[in-house]
Amino acid sequence: MRTIRLSLLLSFVLAVSCVTCAFAKTVNFELTVDANTVGVGNAIQLNLTFNNTQNMPPLEFPEIEGFRARYLGPSTRMSIVNSQVSSSITHAYTLLALKTGSYAIGPLKFDYNGDTYVSNPVSIAVTAQRNPPAQNQGPSGSPEASSPLGDINDRVFLVIQAEKNRGTINELIPISIKLYVNRLGIRDIEYPQIPHEGFSIGTFGQPRQYQETLAGVAYEVIEFNAVVFGTRTGEFRLGPATINCNLIVRKQSRRRPPSGFEDFFDSDIFEDFFGRYENYPLTLKSTDIPLTILDFPEENKPKDFSGAVGSFTFDADAGPREVKVGDPITLKITIKGEGNFNTVTIPRLRAEENFKVYEPQIKQEENQKSFEQILIPLRDELREVPEISFDFFNPKTGKYEIVRQGPFPIKVTQSAIQEPLRIIDPRGGGILQEEKLGRDIIFIKASPGDLRRRGAYLYANPFFLAIHLIALLVWIGAMIAHRIRTRLKNDTRYARLLHAPAKAKAGIRRAQDLLAQEKTKEFYDAVFGTLQEYLGDKFHLSSHGITTDIVDQLLVQKGIPAEILQQFRRLFRDCDMARYAPAEFGKENMEQALQALREVIDYVQRNIR
Repeated sequence: MRTIRLSLLLSFVLAVSCVTCAFAKTVNFELTVDANTVGVGNAIQLNLTFNNTQNMPPLEFPEIEGFRARYLGPSTRMSIVNSQVSSSITHAYTLLALKTGSYAIGPLKFDYNGDTYVSNPVSIAVTAQRNPPAQNQGPSGSPEASSPLGDINDRVFLVIQAEKNRGTINELIPISIKLYVNRLGIRDIEYPQIPHEGFSIGTFGQPRQYQETLAGVAYEVIEFNAVVFGTRTGEFRLGPATINCNLIVRKQSRRRPPSGFEDFFDSDIFEDFFGRYENYPLTLKSTDIPLTILDFPEENKPKDFSGAVGSFTFDADAGPREVKVGDPITLKITIKGEGNFNTVTIPRLRAEENFKVYEPQIKQEENQKSFEQILIPLRDELREVPEISFDFFNPKTGKYEIVRQGPFPIKVTQSAIQEPLRIIDPRGGGILQEEKLGRDIIFIKASPGDLRRRGAYLYANPFFLAIHLIALLVWIGAMIAHRIRTRLKNDTRYARLLHAPAKAKAGIRRAQDLLAQEKTKEFYDAVFGTLQEYLGDKFHLSSHGITTDIVDQLLVQKGIPAEILQQFRRLFRDCDMARYAPAEFGKENMEQALQALREVIDYVQRNIR
């Protein structure tokens, strides 16, 4: 019995020693990349792996020359081989290649809980080609020519330009902001933002797209146009302009032969499912430009100058021309031309003491501003609406100009004498009494006279009842419509969910029209936009933030079948690929994509609440 107890004690001590030794294994810090060669504008994945532990926070990543890093997230792993338990945690980062060259990353040092961990170094070569040499295929499948640009800042950049660098207060100065792109994929481009202290800036119109060659390099250009005007004098710097967008980068992957069950799930088949492209947020910034704003010249400056700047014409008319004292006359003024209509005010009417003048109604259109003002003549001696003048500063000539209209002849007569108030006998007995307002008391009838029934009771009339029933139904319908409008206004989620099917049908119709016209790129843009907008409205998310990864996370939680998920992924992948290789997608591919779009939207609409 003693021997048995001693054996059990030794076994326990041995087991504890083994467990202690297992947990005392040294934590190993390993640095790996999924490719050692990458083209400018592409991305690779950098993995920071801590072996023999799963309790390591992400590293505060240092700046790396030639790259921009973005944290993707952690992943853990545990395995049991021959009764040996091992675990690890990997923190993944995306490295966007910015500049050509050969770079060494690491060794990296990481301090945690009093211990210092040091990784191995890795080497990465960044080439000027869009893709690594082994995968360097252009849109048509032919090898892509090597670009001489070795820096991403040379391939995508922003330029702000002004038509002139000097102007007067309120003078419109056209500006343009150009986004230059060379052999890169850019999407989700937002409108420019410009700091404009000392200036007022108009809204940007629809951007223009064209090609431009700079220093022998061809660029795709997106140009935004607007106008600015100075609100005070001085020397200023306009800008810098900034644009937020997403750079589409290709994920690099290691090519290795399949080695079993694990490699099957890590193969390019699944990489195609989840997409080989990802969005990388990018903020582009231009330089600023000098602008000098001058004051108006004092020479020949009109006394009543209101600050209008431009080149204008002036039309005016007044009517009716024959009125009585107290009757209204409508003065219509239209100012047309080119210039800053924000500074155009209604010309002042001279001799206002002869009229009662009301505030004008103003209507502004492109290159035109109209005023309608009511004038009430106060005396019958008036014979005209006085001359109206409008003055402005013309920056093209550098001089003040005055345009005039009128005077407008009118005929004003005195109002007729007010007739006395007559009280009429309703039984046809003629005038009972005449009263003069302001002098006598209005006559009050002391007795209602003989009362008698005339016709049937109104409440028993079917027509009367029908009118009231219709009025009740209309009121009920109006109340329901009001409740729906109130909810649509206050409940954004409900409004988006309600409008999602109609907007999706409109997007499908537009894609169908583009398919008939065989416009491949525009067709896939319409498919992608319809998917983004429908899923954003359906699940109350930002439509521009809908990506393949978000769709995977969202729809898997909703229990979507695998074949529907596969259709979503294939649609997103085809839309991204079609932006750069539209020639590879024929009409049959487009028809399949349109049918898949109908099917996935119909399934989500019918089955997901």
